[in-house]
Amino acid sequence: MVKFDYIKNSNHKFFPLKEKDLIKAKERLGFKFPPELREFYLEVGYGFFKGNNENSISRLMDPDTIADITLREGIFEYDPDLEGIYEEVDKLVFYEVNEGVYLTLDLNDTHRTSVHFFDTKIADSLESFIKKIDEDNEYFFDMMD
Repeated sequence: MVKFDYIKNSNHKFFPLKEKDLIKAKERLGFKFPPELREFYLEVGYGFFKGNNENSISRLMDPDTIADITLREGIFEYDPDLEGIYEEVDKLVFYEVNEGVYLTLDLNDTHRTSVHFFDTKIADSLESFIKKIDEDNEYFFDMMD
């Protein structure tokens, strides 16, 4: 299924992943990545979304970084930005907005994985999030008012 094909030919910068990269992270985490995220990884990869704000990181993180954050390993072991905010077991940090500010996926969703900015749902699925972020990498800031 090719549903993210449009994003590959954009101004964004993505790096390819292989199935073995996902398996390695899955073994560390003890669970599989949500189906939509797996599909994006295998079809497009991970990387950076170009946006209007040059100070924004806008990074869909690679599986190893997600595992490091989830397990609080490496540089994330004592990261104060993660304490108390991104510790819910049913949420998976997957996207870095700016340093210390992340988006999460709801792991309770079975087919489509909703995207959250703190406690606010900003997209019903990863696919709709990618479409919106492709147009405006900070669209969800307006939803926080």
